[in-house]
Amino acid sequence: MLVFQMTGDEAWLEPPFQPTRGKGLGDHDSGGLAEDVQETIREAAVQAIRGLQEGRHPAIPTPSPALFTRMMSVCMGEEIPDGYGEMLSSEFARRVTQDRTDHEAVPPPKDFKVVLIGAGVAGIAGAHQLEEMGVDYVILEKQPDSGGNWWQNTYPGCGVDTPSHLYSFSFAQNDWTKHFELRDNIQHYFHQVIEHLGVRDRIRFGVEVLTARFLEAEGAWELTVRNEQGREEKLRCTVLISAVGVLNRPRMLDIPGMGTFEGKSFHSAEWPSEFDPADKRVAIVGTGASSMQIAPAIADKVESLTIFQRSPQWVAPFDKFQARIPRELRLLLQSCTLYRGWYWLRLFWQFGDKVIEALRVDPDWPHPQRAVNARNDGHRVFFTKYIEEQLAGREDLLPKVLPDYPPFGKRILLDNGWYQTLRRDNVELVTEAVAEVTQKGLVTADGEHRDFDVIIWATGFEAAKFLQSIDVYGVDEVRLRDVWEEDNPRAYLGMSVPDFPNFFMLGGPNSFPGSGSFMYFMEVQMRYLRGLMEDMFNQGLGALDATHEANERYNQMVDDLHERTVWTHPGMSTYYRNSRGRVVFVMPFLNLEYWEMTNRTDLENYTVRPATVETRTSTP
Repeated sequence: MLVFQMTGDEAWLEPPFQPTRGKGLGDHDSGGLAEDVQETIREAAVQAIRGLQEGRHPAIPTPSPALFTRMMSVCMGEEIPDGYGEMLSSEFARRVTQDRTDHEAVPPPKDFKVVLIGAGVAGIAGAHQLEEMGVDYVILEKQPDSGGNWWQNTYPGCGVDTPSHLYSFSFAQNDWTKHFELRDNIQHYFHQVIEHLGVRDRIRFGVEVLTARFLEAEGAWELTVRNEQGREEKLRCTVLISAVGVLNRPRMLDIPGMGTFEGKSFHSAEWPSEFDPADKRVAIVGTGASSMQIAPAIADKVESLTIFQRSPQWVAPFDKFQARIPRELRLLLQSCTLYRGWYWLRLFWQFGDKVIEALRVDPDWPHPQRAVNARNDGHRVFFTKYIEEQLAGREDLLPKVLPDYPPFGKRILLDNGWYQTLRRDNVELVTEAVAEVTQKGLVTADGEHRDFDVIIWATGFEAAKFLQSIDVYGVDEVRLRDVWEEDNPRAYLGMSVPDFPNFFMLGGPNSFPGSGSFMYFMEVQMRYLRGLMEDMFNQGLGALDATHEANERYNQMVDDLHERTVWTHPGMSTYYRNSRGRVVFVMPFLNLEYWEMTNRTDLENYTVRPATVETRTSTP
């Protein structure tokens, strides 16, 4: 694509230069092309890159949406639907144009202030736009550092399961050293981004928001916080934005004996900094993402490792696990923005809508118990074969590890040595449920007792209970927790709730991608919220909150779509669903569908509340 953009020669979009369709989640580095064809492309690419370095401009600097769709189809070796062109070209431009802003900032009214809660991924995305807008704002972060979940989780093996270049902000490129980075480098990246944006002085660390109350007469929010000194303090703002994560409240099992264990016991998200598992008898309860990262990282150190599994997981091959990015590729990604843009787009499609389309139910598919459509069944066959290959000679493990529900019904996991860990002599996989904790260990449902020195609870988080740490009160003192019935949250576009004026969320209900980049979605949401605030500035509006009709219509659409996705399949449980069985965590939309809904503001779906005298006075 780089060569075509530089030369404008359409021969580069035709055979023999058309790549084949990649399989799985690998990079498909060769493109399925013959070696001599690859060499021809490399030689042309060298000339094209030299031309860029010498100041030559591309023959096609900005492909039209239609041409972009055609180019992506060639690049991916599969047909990309026509409607993708505008979104793809927009996101490409965002990543290849230095210091790009979408539009000129609109001056905010006098005394307009924003409080942003949280300095994790969503909070950093929010800070980027607020800086560009030139509004007065502060970020409140209860932890002593930024990073959110990445600050909190320090367990061995902790890392991303999204490619590093996809797990990046469009406004803050990074010279990643690994295809899938580990926790410490991710945390370092966040520090760099905060310094790059110049927003560290905007953040008040160690400040916890206790309550937020909308003052109708003043059109403002009043917050009660526990400040850095541990004292309560009152703050006021015009707009309140929650960037509070949801995967940060550990979920513990409600079983007899919790708290009686005499050894060391902790949740995986609360890993003690001084803890050394060497030569200890260790139990891990749970086989989700954290467990699958921890177990391979400690198995060769411990005396024994017993893993308690509630249900098996579908696991994909992970060829790039711990793989370093070649120096030549890192140099190319850093020095050639056109190449970097296409590299990102390829990952964006491969890990995004290409996957999501395969998760929607085909009502005519004859085997709904094992898959939701033919492609999903192909995933099942592929993953099953991979698992059988990994456990060859240990067929006794297959009944324990092979799921009987469709792939992607739970979050798909990547194999970072999981099956090789299960093969070890000092590792045991137990499928009986943990029924009781004793002073010395754990008792399973079949009555067997096992002694341990350490119990690690890799039991996940309260993922359905959004904003449980803050009491938020809207119009007429209605409490958000009551509106949401504890674990049944609903919000228009995942961002606005009726009767909570000027209260918005990043990463709210149904805001998490079913597959793809969380960073991307937080940027999309914050650009939309910026548009709403600038509409307020331009039109002299006081406050906005979604109408009841818009909220009901949107969430009915969310629920209806989810009924036709793998996440509502009856064959498994998942943290994506609440206690009622409703999916509240992930969105059912393609990346394109949500982008189209948020690419423009829609005041017709909001209750518009008048401005007070103070907010009608504009800043010179």
